[in-house]
Amino acid sequence: ARTVHAMRPGFGAQDFDLLVIGAHDRPRPAPNLLEIQGATHRITPAKLEAAATAFPDLVALPRPRVGLLMGGPVRAEGMDPGVAARIAAQAAGLGNSVLATTSRRSGEAAGVALAGALKGRPHHLYPFGGDGANPLHGILSLSDVLVVTGDSISMLSEALMTPAPLYIADPGGLGPRHRAVADSLFAAGLAAPLGGPPPPPRAVLDETGRVAAEIRARGWV
Repeated sequence: ARTVHAMRPGFGAQDFDLLVIGAHDRPRPAPNLLEIQGATHRITPAKLEAAATAFPDLVALPRPRVGLLMGGPVRAEGMDPGVAARIAAQAAGLGNSVLATTSRRSGEAAGVALAGALKGRPHHLYPFGGDGANPLHGILSLSDVLVVTGDSISMLSEALMTPAPLYIADPGGLGPRHRAVADSLFAAGLAAPLGGPPPPPRAVLDETGRVAAEIRARGWV
C-alpha cells in the first residue's frame, strides 16, 4: 500500500509516501512533497464540458458573462450586505451579464443585497439551497470572467480549472491562511484582486489531474 496525504498533516509527515500541499502553506522541501496551487477538488474537464450545454438559461445571457461565486467571511454569520452589493456591482462592471451563486456563508441578507445590486442587469442568480439543479459547473464552464470571494480555497481552485481571468474579492474577515492563498495566486500570475488591473492570460490549471499523473508516474496504480 502507498499513502498519499492531501494538505499538511498534523504529524508524521515523513511517514507518507507523498504529501500534496498548497504553496500557500509554505511547505518545507522534502523528497515526498508535491507542491500545488490551491487545493485538489472534484471538478473535471468532462464535467465542465457537459455543463456547457446543460444550462440553456445561462447560455442565453449576453457575453461577456461574468461568473460570481459568492461566499462569506470565515467563521462569521454571513457577509455584510453592503460588501455583497459592492462586490456584485464591481463584478457586473466586468461584462454584459452576471451568472451568480451564493454559499452557506453568504447569509440571507447578503443574498438579498446581491439580488438588489444585479436588478435591471442581465443575470442569473442561484441562491444557496435554491430549487432546481445547482448551476455551479455551468457558471464555471460558460463564464468569460470569474469573480470568486477569497474565503474558499476550493472555489478558487475550481475556478482555475477554466481559462477565464480570475478576480479574487475580499468578503471581509479573511484570516491569514486565506489571505496567503490569494497572495500565492497573485504572485503566480493566476489571479488579480477585484478592483485592480486585470490578471494576465493563463492556461487551465488542473492540479488534481497533476496529482493523479504523479501517482501514475510513480507506478502506484
